Amino acid sequence: MRGPNTTSSTPRTDEASPNWPVLVLTFVAVVLDGYDTIALGLSVPALAKDWDVAPSHFTPALSLTSAGVALGYLACGRIVARFGARRVVLAAVAVFTVGSLLTAFASTITELTALRVLTGLGLGAVLPAAVSHATALNPARLRQSIAVFVTMGISLGALIAGLAGTRLIGAFGWESVFLVGAAASAVLLPLLWIGLPDGRAAAGEPAPAAATASAVREASVARLFDPGLRSRTLLLWGFSFLMFTVYYVFSSWLPTLLTSYGFSAGLAPLGSAALGVGSLVGAAVLMIGALRFRMSSVLLVTTSLAIVFLVVSAFLGPDKMLLLIVFGGVGLGIQAGMIGQTALSVSMYPQGTATTAVGWSASMGRLGSVVGPVVGGALIGLGVPTGTIVLVACVPVLAALVLIAVLGRITAPKTLSKPAPAAVPADR
Repeated sequence: MRGPNTTSSTPRTDEASPNWPVLVLTFVAVVLDGYDTIALGLSVPALAKDWDVAPSHFTPALSLTSAGVALGYLACGRIVARFGARRVVLAAVAVFTVGSLLTAFASTITELTALRVLTGLGLGAVLPAAVSHATALNPARLRQSIAVFVTMGISLGALIAGLAGTRLIGAFGWESVFLVGAAASAVLLPLLWIGLPDGRAAAGEPAPAAATASAVREASVARLFDPGLRSRTLLLWGFSFLMFTVYYVFSSWLPTLLTSYGFSAGLAPLGSAALGVGSLVGAAVLMIGALRFRMSSVLLVTTSLAIVFLVVSAFLGPDKMLLLIVFGGVGLGIQAGMIGQTALSVSMYPQGTATTAVGWSASMGRLGSVVGPVVGGALIGLGVPTGTIVLVACVPVLAALVLIAVLGRITAPKTLSKPAPAAVPADR
């Protein structure tokens, strides 16, 4: 994080080339975040069979994991301002490493739920701190693309979990998914310690007590409601909430839903892999699109695609390969919205407020990720057909489409007609 002196910048800000060590380390941290985030969802079918309970009984564990993540998001801005992004990334990775390891030894739903809340706290702090650190230590002209790149780690992590989960669960049981994640993040920790620089030191700022206090004030959530930002903040939060809600219906329950199409418990995690592949394609679309178009315009297209794929998937037959392809398209559209809202958060606010902006926007999404598994679990528990559940999911995506269209409209005049004030960067 930068200090209160807005004329100071990191050595990398004006250079042409990215700081690749920082990008790689923060990206890998977010990859492991994405892996662990869906680990429980893809393990539910095997867990339900192993523990002899209905899949809907895991709704509290899925929802409270997201609640823990949301708390991590909310606290991250001020914690980063006080202690620095490097320390927060290290602590967060350590927390979800321990949480993931202990999850593998859970024997009751109560234990599982408590451990996932702990894990969620670490997962929630990683993304905002990693995005803020990566953008602060890289060229300013690449902020939006870097935010997309780092956040794309969530999608790659989900893909890895989906692909690895199929083999791991089939060969070694559900516990192996969490043990592998814990081992990978344990290996990453010393690499982060050695290779991730301190942002303030890199900027030549000693961060005295007065500067830290000023940085904490700059990281206040009240800054997101300054004149000229209030309507953008509310629209972005609403968009994030709706897109996360729908994504977590599917990331939590898609393996279970696919069993109604004849997928076995061992093959069902391929649904999570399909979402992950689509998510990576969606992130690539965002990175390419952001070079020529405004991010809100790109999100308008990807959100529309999500609706199209959802409608198509609702009427498909039992063709397994076609189902996976279409749900990959769903992942493209929905995850593009989740990643894109982070890029908008970075581009619409000052650097000192960036961590708070990313964290609060993502936390609004995580409120949706609490609602999503609950709604999905309730519909499954009521015996609602999978096709109907998919059509119901179209409603919040339609609402998100309206919100991003309005956000693009209210930011377009400033972007196109005159430059935005220095303290309030325009949506690009």
